[in-house]
Amino acid sequence: MKKYLIILLAAIAALVSCGKEILDQENRDETIQTVPVTFNLTANHPDATRAVKSGWESGDAIFVFFTGAAAPKHLKMSFDGSAWISAEYNGSTQTAGALGLKNGDTGTMRAVFLPFGSDATVSADGTSFTFSTTYHAYYLTATLSYTVTDNEVSGAFNMVIPDDYVQFFIEDAAATDGGYTLGTDAVIPVGVVSVTADGSITETSDKAAGDDMTGYAYDNGTDPKGFIFSGKLVSGYRSASYNRRTSTTEYATDYYLAKTKTEDGSRADYFIQGKTLVSHSAVKLPANVNSKWQAVGSGIYYELKHIVDAGMPWEAEISLGKWYTCNYGCTVPEQLGTLYTFDDANALTGITLPTVAQFEVISTTGHTDWIWLSVHGQVGMVVKASNAFLFLPANNVSTGHGYYWSSAEDIDSSSSSLLVVREDGLYGLYLDSRSMPSAVRPFQN
Repeated sequence: MKKYLIILLAAIAALVSCGKEILDQENRDETIQTVPVTFNLTANHPDATRAVKSGWESGDAIFVFFTGAAAPKHLKMSFDGSAWISAEYNGSTQTAGALGLKNGDTGTMRAVFLPFGSDATVSADGTSFTFSTTYHAYYLTATLSYTVTDNEVSGAFNMVIPDDYVQFFIEDAAATDGGYTLGTDAVIPVGVVSVTADGSITETSDKAAGDDMTGYAYDNGTDPKGFIFSGKLVSGYRSASYNRRTSTTEYATDYYLAKTKTEDGSRADYFIQGKTLVSHSAVKLPANVNSKWQAVGSGIYYELKHIVDAGMPWEAEISLGKWYTCNYGCTVPEQLGTLYTFDDANALTGITLPTVAQFEVISTTGHTDWIWLSVHGQVGMVVKASNAFLFLPANNVSTGHGYYWSSAEDIDSSSSSLLVVREDGLYGLYLDSRSMPSAVRPFQN
């Protein structure tokens, strides 16, 4: 009997010991799960030659989204001037809140940097992370895989600017956010709307080529202060085209920019020639006080000239008369070339329509510097002179042809000729009809 009692007591002791071990293990598991996860993350800025903003600055913030954390929980990395400080956020309350990660968890991290949105907040839109404000500016992004090891997530994001983004910088000591906008047919303003944890980014779709880009004030304390504008290249400017006249493949290198002062709506134009816009281009434009920006108004007259036999002893400069300019910020009638009707232009004292011979000079390579492009959706010819530029908008543009009224060769005011100018610079004549509504560009002798 005593023997059986000893065996029974030993069995009870074993059960108690086993139960204690199970309880201890559960307690240890609970302890492991509640140990905070630390984040040892850094970020590499893109090549400084690829961006106007060329490095990290104090106050910059990167938003990090995890496949293992449901929206709107996220990580915010803030740069203090020398290192990145990470903090977990609960986007539903915009307060500190653990992501809920634990040892052994794996997934991917999506990092997004908004250069002018470091103070943005994040909320949830279904399973996506949505920013409180849509910032119409370029952004940086990177993706990394992660594994929580020893209660730590580590890694370095190699941040990049998405393809086709371009940036423009205008120096202005008084720059403030939204003080200016900038528009060009080469660029579509784009902003980030939302991000999914797996890395998909939804961009705005409410803007079109030529719409105004927002100007964000930029001051790193070292370089001149100014505005940064950005957007994505449209297909016609990022794709190569074949020039039938020169039998060469080339990229678009010529474009207009219209700058508008938000305070009073005043506008100025600037024409760039010979500068190829490619993905990640960073273009510094003349400062706001620079006279290269041309004020937009009703237009001005300037003398257009060309040189005959350049470089020869008998070189001569021939005047094409004074032409009436039309910058792309003009009112619609001027922009479309209908400031004057055909009869009005011929009736004005000292003003006629250009002759075919004058158009011929303009259309001949080597005499006058001109290109064919679209200005806020209006196709036409741009003639570059030493002191200004002249935009000749064309109506009835079809199959690569623009149509202009011209004075008749016999200078008979009762007749007219319709000049046809092709995109490749070749021209032709001559339809004797006033029934076609085509551009009228006055000319002053």
